[in-house]
Amino acid sequence: MKRQLLLFVMGTVAVLAFMEALFRILPGPTATRSGYYIHPMILTYPTSHCFTVATEKKNKNSQYNCANNLGFLADRDFVYDPRAIALIGDSFVEANMLPSDKRLATQLEAKLVDTPVYSFGGPGSSLLDYAERAKFSAEKFGTRSFVFILSRADVREAVCGSGNIHGPCIDAQTLLPRIEIQSPPSLFKRFLRESSLAQYIFSQLRFDISKIVGNFFPKESKEKTGSNQALPLLASQQVVFNFFKQLSTITNAQFIFLIDADRAHLSDQLATESNELKFFKSAAHAIHATVLDPTSLFREYVETSGQILEIGPYDGHWNGDAIQLVAELITKNLFGISILDPTRVMETKISR
Repeated sequence: MKRQLLLFVMGTVAVLAFMEALFRILPGPTATRSGYYIHPMILTYPTSHCFTVATEKKNKNSQYNCANNLGFLADRDFVYDPRAIALIGDSFVEANMLPSDKRLATQLEAKLVDTPVYSFGGPGSSLLDYAERAKFSAEKFGTRSFVFILSRADVREAVCGSGNIHGPCIDAQTLLPRIEIQSPPSLFKRFLRESSLAQYIFSQLRFDISKIVGNFFPKESKEKTGSNQALPLLASQQVVFNFFKQLSTITNAQFIFLIDADRAHLSDQLATESNELKFFKSAAHAIHATVLDPTSLFREYVETSGQILEIGPYDGHWNGDAIQLVAELITKNLFGISILDPTRVMETKISR
């Protein structure tokens, strides 16, 4: 019996070792090793770390990426340069699913004359994380020009518990600022992240062991602020107010905010807009910041070309064509943006 058990274990180990070797040959995803390397509330990759990303079960759209001197996915290192423009957002800015020459920072640099663009993308982050990166860029590099790319969920996802927070957030109950730092991975998780076979099972096949465990040990459901839930107006107001309060510490700054279109309803001329986005736009306009809406450009492109704006049905991020449209819109507005007056941020009150 012991001999049979030993043979079974040895056979299992041999199969796993073979599968691991096989998946290391295939262009599958590798460990990103993200962590708080440069700032206690800014999540990046290790300096100069290279990794591969891929989508879905067939390892579609495999891309090999390398981080820069600060751990951001960018073609250039970041150095002190007040001329530089900080491009800030989530995975739409990082765009690790695209070749580097098709990403927004690269497209903007190609359209600007002798103006570097620093790409501060952070997948799985939200509005208050963006403010933290803006302050970091201003302090470390002397940045005074900022372009923010906002998804339509960025305000609500800045409420604690959304699962899209790298650090600062707003408590939905107390409406007070709070910090939600992502816990460092355990030794077991670090081992799984370095395994190509495990990456395929958990990232590509979407195998979720917690669902299996939950079938045997069901837990009471807890209320959570997800990206598709309605956000109470007071919470959204506090997120927006706190965001602009943080930005007000950057003196003589120029800001552009581009908010992604409701791409699922481009043909709907009377598409509705969430309260939090209405409030954000009102607050931005109140301090004379520039707010850009690519809806009309996106609609015209889809109607005339018959093409989609997304990478594919398996990935809803902007494709290269959509990024070119966004880059053109930003470039046209970039040098006409106004100086943010910090005192107005504190004094302005937006009525309901």
